[in-house]
Amino acid sequence: MPYPFHPQDFPINQDVVLQPTQTFYLKGAIHFKNKAQIYNLTGRLRQPWNDFSHAFLDEVSATAQKLQEGSSSPTYEISSCGNMMRTIKTMTDSQGNKLCDLNITFVSFDNSTVKFPAGSPHSRHHIEMYPVDDNGNDEKKHEAFVKNSIPYFWDMTRGRVGILYKCLNQQRVEIGRVAGFGFDKDAVLVLNGNELDDVVALSTCIILLNGRDAMDA
Repeated sequence: MPYPFHPQDFPINQDVVLQPTQTFYLKGAIHFKNKAQIYNLTGRLRQPWNDFSHAFLDEVSATAQKLQEGSSSPTYEISSCGNMMRTIKTMTDSQGNKLCDLNITFVSFDNSTVKFPAGSPHSRHHIEMYPVDDNGNDEKKHEAFVKNSIPYFWDMTRGRVGILYKCLNQQRVEIGRVAGFGFDKDAVLVLNGNELDDVVALSTCIILLNGRDAMDA
């Protein structure tokens, strides 16, 4: 079923610039089969975010490495129930509490789903991610979802950087960005946490990074 919203319905608000409040290091999160770890680096970085500058990424990498060497538990962990990228993945917190399940679709199965337990503080409803249909031109470059009746778009039209937009007042406002890092296995996500719950942003980002055109090796 075609997605009911399209980015062209919501022009980008050029007057609003991304103001990240949170930074996450996603270790082993791209095209993974077994396990990925997410470290919240918010408040640990001295270097301000500057569109993924080398200085910023270098400090992110060094800080994440120190946390891992110091035996710090990841903020979140995502594990698979099997050895294929397309098995259901479960996201847990540092205490092992289940936060959500990610069911990432094959290319022919239409939409991916993030399922939250009843009473979840992160979302009152399941979230479905759809490829945005534009006569086949950008289907693999946009993913859309709705939370609390508000449309969101993950935009991959800028190559190696994914941009997360929230639709406000009939316009798209940038609220997050993700960039691959670490030999195309890791990623860094910056997010305005005032605009979207971090678990929702991270789970949909993981789906984006393990996209519908990724094949099991």
